[in-house]
Amino acid sequence: MEKRKKIICPKCGSEMNHHADKVVHSTTAEEAKRVNLAFGGLLEELHACPACGAVASRPAD
Repeated sequence: MEKRKKIICPKCGSEMNHHADKVVHSTTAEEAKRVNLAFGGLLEELHACPACGAVASRPAD
């Protein structure tokens, strides 16, 4: 399994930490195609910046 690129904080430029994974319900037909049936929604990675406290997310693999 290939390691994903770290997210860089859009506010301060620091490397963000992977904080949690969250199930998000799809709102578009395109998102509905990527639903994880085991979880009943899309998986999102949540990231937090240790320097400034900003948060960001991206779709999980």
